[in-house]
Amino acid sequence: MDKEFHYIGKKIVENQEELARRFSKQIEKHADEHFGKNGMPAEEYLQLRGSLIRFCGEVLYKNEDQVTKQVEEWAKQTAQLTLEYNVSLSEALRIISLYQPMIWDFFDEELKQNRITPMAVIEISKKINRVCDLVMRIVGERHDKHSRLLADEAYTALEELSVPVVPVAKGLAVIPLVGAIDTHRAARIQDVALSEASRMGLEYVVFDISGVPVMDTMVSNELFSIITALKLLGIEAIISGVRPSIAQTVTNLGIDFKNIPTRANLQQALAELGFKKS
Repeated sequence: MDKEFHYIGKKIVENQEELARRFSKQIEKHADEHFGKNGMPAEEYLQLRGSLIRFCGEVLYKNEDQVTKQVEEWAKQTAQLTLEYNVSLSEALRIISLYQPMIWDFFDEELKQNRITPMAVIEISKKINRVCDLVMRIVGERHDKHSRLLADEAYTALEELSVPVVPVAKGLAVIPLVGAIDTHRAARIQDVALSEASRMGLEYVVFDISGVPVMDTMVSNELFSIITALKLLGIEAIISGVRPSIAQTVTNLGIDFKNIPTRANLQQALAELGFKKS
């Protein structure tokens, strides 16, 4: 069987360019997205395909662990190229799945003449399958990582949009808070408030909480922490939008707001700050 492995492997390697050209023609027929269609130079495209075909041959007669390491590096680089050339994961996996049948088509005459034993065919298929499966796994992981990164970036952008800093006058801005505030969102509010206050040269910041449904101990503590951080920068903060229901909840929970200026609505807060700045 070793002789058959060596024979098939060597023939694949020796004919890698021809196999790559054949494969490229198949891809043009079967794939809607591929490197060549999306702008990769023809020679680079051909060389890329030839490399994987060579690995499929070398794995049959060289040290499999060493070839596997080369395949891993090739798969990582190719996975990145699929992203750069906008080849979807489904198309990339479909293309990779076509390698083995294309290789066996090349050996059609040997198979018809029984020059390769059925057992050798099975074992050769297993080795080539392992190469293709490894490539599929790495490409899949890279696309998954890329998707999660895009989702995280979109979520971060959405969070930043959910913490608007509205300049009202020189040195004065309002940060309207809408929706529930948890520890993660509070951290985002603090990051945005501190960075924007510093960038804009603010002296006063009004946190309008009229859109916050619940003001419990956790939310209050997070808000106190943000206001304390602003004070360290020399920025005074006022809380507006303290509805009767919030005032009652705060009182019942024993939360102490005595060191933080609070106003019933934004109009009152701005009027007071306008008086201070006049």
